[in-house]
Amino acid sequence: MPDFGYTDYGVVLGTLGVSVLIGVYYGFFAKQKTNEDLLLGGKSMGIAPIAASMLVTYLSAVTVLGYPAEVYGYGIMIFTNTLVFVCFVPLSVYFFMTVFYHMQLTSVYEYLEYRFHSKFVRMFASFIFILQMTVFMGVCLFAPSIALSSFMGLELWHSVIGLGLCATIYTSMGGLKAVVWTDVFQLFMMLGGMFAIIIKGFIASGGIMQAFEKAGEHGRLEFFNFTVDPFMRHNTLNFFLGTGFSIFTMFGTHQPQVQRYCSLPSLKHAIGATAFSIPLNIFTIGLCLLSGIVIFSTYAGCDPKALGIITRVDAIVPYFVKHELGYIPGMMGLFTSCVFSASLSTLSSGLNSLAAVTWEDFLKEIKWFRDLKPNVQAHLIRLLAIMYGLLSIVLAFAAKGMGSILSATITALGALSGPLGAVFAMGILMPFINKIGATCGILTGFLTMIWITVNSFILDKSHIHLPFSSAECPVDTLELYNATSSIHAMDGSVEWPEKLYTLSYILYPFAGGMITIIVASIVSVITGGIAQAKRVEDKYLHPLIRPRDKLTLLANNNNNNDDVKEMKYMSKDSLGQYTRVPSEPLSPPPNYTASKETQTPGYYYYAHDTESVTPPPPYINLTTTSGTDNHVASPRPILYKLPSFPTTTTVPGPTLAQIQTAQFSDHA
Repeated sequence: MPDFGYTDYGVVLGTLGVSVLIGVYYGFFAKQKTNEDLLLGGKSMGIAPIAASMLVTYLSAVTVLGYPAEVYGYGIMIFTNTLVFVCFVPLSVYFFMTVFYHMQLTSVYEYLEYRFHSKFVRMFASFIFILQMTVFMGVCLFAPSIALSSFMGLELWHSVIGLGLCATIYTSMGGLKAVVWTDVFQLFMMLGGMFAIIIKGFIASGGIMQAFEKAGEHGRLEFFNFTVDPFMRHNTLNFFLGTGFSIFTMFGTHQPQVQRYCSLPSLKHAIGATAFSIPLNIFTIGLCLLSGIVIFSTYAGCDPKALGIITRVDAIVPYFVKHELGYIPGMMGLFTSCVFSASLSTLSSGLNSLAAVTWEDFLKEIKWFRDLKPNVQAHLIRLLAIMYGLLSIVLAFAAKGMGSILSATITALGALSGPLGAVFAMGILMPFINKIGATCGILTGFLTMIWITVNSFILDKSHIHLPFSSAECPVDTLELYNATSSIHAMDGSVEWPEKLYTLSYILYPFAGGMITIIVASIVSVITGGIAQAKRVEDKYLHPLIRPRDKLTLLANNNNNNDDVKEMKYMSKDSLGQYTRVPSEPLSPPPNYTASKETQTPGYYYYAHDTESVTPPPPYINLTTTSGTDNHVASPRPILYKLPSFPTTTTVPGPTLAQIQTAQFSDHA
């Protein structure tokens, strides 16, 4: 059996060395001096590297090892995840990215405070993200140990500590730019490793057609299953609801993604990077699934799982590389680098995002930290990345007992992404959700999904995987391993209430999201959310949801030029009149006068004359075209759009009753 040679060690060390050198370059030569440089790349990143980084942020070693193992053990239905991704990413871009990009938030959770007027909602959402990402990174650090123990004979702690320190070093030194460019390099390493597996697998299987025929004969090519069963591990409806909800709510709002598209110079660039990442995702996941097909077909008649040589399906990819590619110098090193690169990309992205969220949502709220010099703040953010790197190393040792690495990862992400994504969806699309409803909803969703997740791991119910055969093994091999001709795992039936804990892990985001939305909606209605909806500022809602009665303020400046200013909605008084104030202070204060709206012929705008107010506030004069002043009980400027009236001053203007029932403009 081939050993891990000097060439293999050279490839691995070269991969790690290049990753660290990129961090050194951006840390010491292309210095990152400010928080914006470290966390948003100075807003000068290009479309292609950001698209690659968007992709590999979630393509960890879990993907490289887990997706082929999923096809090997359960079939190719997991590809439905990618189809759902293609369908829901454009929706997420339209509803979320178009809103959040213009806000240019370092931490996306700032939005929650502005929208719900609640620091608690913001900080609790940040806490959920921190918990989610640290657990996710722990699993991603554990996954490479499977390959390393098989190839190099290293213990778990060797792999975990080595990878953890490497990612921590280049992330803390080089910031987002180092993370993005190492992601690009690591993507090429991942692709190289998967291409090697696919080419060798097709050769060992007898060709492309033969590989697919063997996989089809053994049930590995079932793409769709329309059974309606929320407790079934995988079916098409579960993917559509679970993955669909997760992608829709999280792709445009998850902190790593927000940092990446906000690092681009324009929204057009951000949308372009996302569009570029979609075919990249299809291509990369397609390679992973193809790897699973060729690996299964290689061992279809004499399977190492059936023989008992491997005990976990997750170990099949390292087994294949070692036994089928190990005789080629450097190939085991290339695959190990592939797994390392996949882990490093996820770790570095997570560390950078965790540092950003911790600084913006927690430390920056403290005056002492806020008053530090920019370069000191940058050093503090580097220290935060180091601390989270060490925490991920600790959590990696707990990931060993989580079962299949793919399902464990999706569970860790999905259980918390439901409530987290739902609170953003409610903020953007449901203006009647108030801070009390949002608080109750996210708390209920979070606690419920934690309860279900913990109990599901305690129950540890196994799922039926597809059969593995040893029917074509030589007799001496069967005798050596004392194998049977076919083997598959059985799962016992579970009764209520324990059956609740067998809910498909794919549905965790949907379940958590629906619980959050339902509770938040009920509480908001009870606590006056419908009446409060009219006070939500337009910029915190999606344009489709914003009120249609927008008003425009025509302000005369010192040069007598008309400046159009958008007005914020303030209140609706008992007379049905809307009052607004400028979205930003006007300097110098304008002289509000009646003006004709040229874009809508036949309509006039009537505004308060704020100079020489008699009587003083809260009464403000309303000047009509006839010059008549009427006192209106309102402390803020009111602007009305009225039907056409003669422009000659000899004809009286509209009466106050007409003004009170006037239409409102829609040109803001």
